[in-house]
Amino acid sequence: MRRGLRPDAGGVASTVATLLALVVVVLFMAATIVAVAPKQQHDAEYATSIAALRAFELLRAMSAGPALKDSHFSATIPLGTPAVSPFTGPGDGTLVFSENDASGGTVSFRFVPKVHEGRVTKLDQDVILIIDSSGSMRWNDPQRLRIAGAQEYIGRLSFPDRVAVVDFDGSARLTKANVRGDAHHLWSSGHTGTPDYSEAQSDVATIDSSGFTNIGDAIRVANDELLANGDPKRAWVEILLTDGQNNYRWQDDLTRQQAQRAKASGITIYTIGLSSDADAALLAEVAATTGGTYYAAPTPESIRWIYFEISRRYQGSVACGTLTTSDTFVGTLALSLGNRQYTPQTLRLEAGGVVIVQPDGAAIDEGLPFEYKRTATGSGSLALSLVTYTGRPFSASGVDYAFISGHVLGREYEELTLATVVLDEQSRSIANISSEVQYWADQGAATQPAAYAVRTPLDQAVASTLEAHENVSAGRIDEAKFHVDRAQVQLFAAIDAAETQRAQGTMQNWLARQTEDEVIAVACRLDQWQNWYEGVTISVASSVAPAWARWFNDTFQRAGASMSLGLGPGRAVISLHAIDTLLIDRRVIQLSNG
Repeated sequence: MRRGLRPDAGGVASTVATLLALVVVVLFMAATIVAVAPKQQHDAEYATSIAALRAFELLRAMSAGPALKDSHFSATIPLGTPAVSPFTGPGDGTLVFSENDASGGTVSFRFVPKVHEGRVTKLDQDVILIIDSSGSMRWNDPQRLRIAGAQEYIGRLSFPDRVAVVDFDGSARLTKANVRGDAHHLWSSGHTGTPDYSEAQSDVATIDSSGFTNIGDAIRVANDELLANGDPKRAWVEILLTDGQNNYRWQDDLTRQQAQRAKASGITIYTIGLSSDADAALLAEVAATTGGTYYAAPTPESIRWIYFEISRRYQGSVACGTLTTSDTFVGTLALSLGNRQYTPQTLRLEAGGVVIVQPDGAAIDEGLPFEYKRTATGSGSLALSLVTYTGRPFSASGVDYAFISGHVLGREYEELTLATVVLDEQSRSIANISSEVQYWADQGAATQPAAYAVRTPLDQAVASTLEAHENVSAGRIDEAKFHVDRAQVQLFAAIDAAETQRAQGTMQNWLARQTEDEVIAVACRLDQWQNWYEGVTISVASSVAPAWARWFNDTFQRAGASMSLGLGPGRAVISLHAIDTLLIDRRVIQLSNG
């Protein structure tokens, strides 16, 4: 019997099962690939980032290394990371070079070329008096002598000087915002010398004695006022008086930050610590950072004389034909890596260093090429390589490679000796001037009271200069500066006294003029010492200025350099003090792509 075909249900089931199994396998493999692909892309982008960093480090090394004029070098930079699978996208990058980028740096130093150019001149000032009104002032200054001293300081100002006052305790305010009035600024009536300064003096009287202490906020308000309303043609000065310490540690950090901001902005801060409770270390640090001086006021009665000494710096000073010399280095190569899995970042070749910028901040991978050596007496020598990158702007993007060529167009060396003076010799010179005044007074060229009026500040300057010399010999250069600054004030006081005695007819004209000229010559030599102390200033303009400030601080502290640091918007500044010799290795390098 012929049998017919029957449906094979089992076979169909077997085929379907097989197909389903294949689908499951495919889905599993796809899931596995999707899961693994991000990790592979991450690893690939990490490898690209490291390779790019090494290429930037190579460019920096060849730029700052033993390159000869007309020599060439090159580096291959990966622009980005290709996709590792169809399930991931590429991590494109963009490379840009510009010699006119706002980022860049300057190195500057000052010296006195001709001592005979010295003359007496008045320094116009925009000054902010920062006065503590915390509760402790009730017993540390019960007679409010700090108020009287500040008012007396204001009374010695003359047009076109301008003044504003900051009242601070736990927070800071310009007067008369401290008594719920309108804030009085540098330009406010009665603060500009037209017709007088009576309004500013009455403002000081509104300061009370209650509350806590926040020194950092006080400097912040003063900095804001000078940056908003200060005249850049004048000296920017802040005089901070306090009897205490910040109430919280973060306020110490704010104080240092604002001191660095002041330095970067050209603001000098003088600090006065009333009583043994004042934070002398922090106040001295603020003054040193900004080029000012810290004064310890053991009693309220001493405040008046400290204000008087500071005022003499700006009523008149000896100008000695000071020159400022500077070099500028520019040009920036930047690679932005648009990583998808690994951290996005930008690498920058700027100011002779390599910078890494990531979303959570920036760091200096390799900084400005330098060599610093400290001497046994606290001074030092500095060698700098200043690299300027030039060439036509170019850019490239994608995941390919860029072949960057460097051509050394020029290289030159300059070794400079930053002259200083021997301070005990200056002390003897001042003593000789004092003795000469007395000799001629005994001969009848001046009355004895007139000679005494001139000799008193001269003899004080002798002692201050000798004290400075002893500090230098002991390697305490920062302390020596305090005494040299004081000697300069005392020398000006002697010039002022000689002029007064001449005008009154108690000292013959020729003797007064001769004394003034001799004092000016010594003052100019002390000015050269101060310029030597100020040393070399390095300034880097960069969008990552805080990273440069950290690098400056960490690097030169480890080197043992005497320094002060400034940080302002888009600019980091460091002054390396007491530099005996400076070697500058200038290089101009043309960069091109391909």
